Amino acid sequence: MSAFIVGKVHIDAILRVAIVHIPGSQFHWYYHEEHRDLTDPDAIGGRLVAENAASVHYRYPQDPIDGLPGPTDAYWMKPYFYSPFGGRVPTVVEGLKLIKCYEYQSCEHPNWETSEAKAFCDALKEHLIRHLPGYDDAPWEWSE
Repeated sequence: MSAFIVGKVHIDAILRVAIVHIPGSQFHWYYHEEHRDLTDPDAIGGRLVAENAASVHYRYPQDPIDGLPGPTDAYWMKPYFYSPFGGRVPTVVEGLKLIKCYEYQSCEHPNWETSEAKAFCDALKEHLIRHLPGYDDAPWEWSE
């Protein structure tokens, strides 16, 4: 399996999906039994970046941390600041795919399963699924 560090715009887009598609008071996740929310997108974005870099570095330990596969500007070596990029907001489906790409690039190391980044992604996917067209109209339980 190959892995790369996703671009900063990719991280920004994941956060933008959460901020735009889910009202702030509704989106939260738990990490080590502690309630977390998206009041500080810089902090959670920084955690997402760090987790992605840790995964890629685990996959390619021979590469220097600033030379890992991914963007050439090595933005992961600097503090992360959320930038709500211009243009359209990714759809819910695009948001789910953004997360799947990020998870694929970030799951290489043994600490992924217990990371806050994974907890955040799991919670965001769960919230986004509930916003898919037709979700509210679908039956909760199937019966004859």
